[in-house]
Amino acid sequence: MVRWILIAVLTGTLLSGVSAAEAAPASGYNQFMQSLDAVLTGAVMPVADEPLPSVRSFSLNGQAAQIVTSARNLLGQPVVWGGASLAQGFDCSGLVQYVYRQNGIILPRTADLQFLVGRTVSPVALQPGDLVYFTTYEPGASHVGIYIGNNKFIHTSFSQGIVAIADMNDAYFVKRYYGAKRVL
Repeated sequence: MVRWILIAVLTGTLLSGVSAAEAAPASGYNQFMQSLDAVLTGAVMPVADEPLPSVRSFSLNGQAAQIVTSARNLLGQPVVWGGASLAQGFDCSGLVQYVYRQNGIILPRTADLQFLVGRTVSPVALQPGDLVYFTTYEPGASHVGIYIGNNKFIHTSFSQGIVAIADMNDAYFVKRYYGAKRVL
């Protein structure tokens, strides 16, 4: 958890060119400072399965709610390299392109090109509907998912063979985190 917070602050600061206080909303910044104080003083931090004392709740705008709902409706669909439709199945960028197109937003076809669209978002400022990117089979943005809140995102899981929900705190994704974009 501490590693994720440090990565979030450093990434947000480096990518945005602003301080952590400017990059994150006040409540997120205060929560970060409380967590940092707890680490520095040796206080016991909550474990991953326990709710955080002041978890930020999101009030989804209509479009973000539609994006998340559209993505959730595709859970369990088959994963196919190069797939971009219900008939074919989906790969990661095909899933994102399909969901956003269903909601009136046109995105490029591949994860690396999708990463060029939108505004950069620091991990501590993620909101449902944001796109999260990872470096997997090649350098740069080679895997993408749709953030749904509570450190979870919907993506194509080749290991499971279906569209599934994953956790941003999973060691695999923490090591491979590349960045996030907001296109809404």
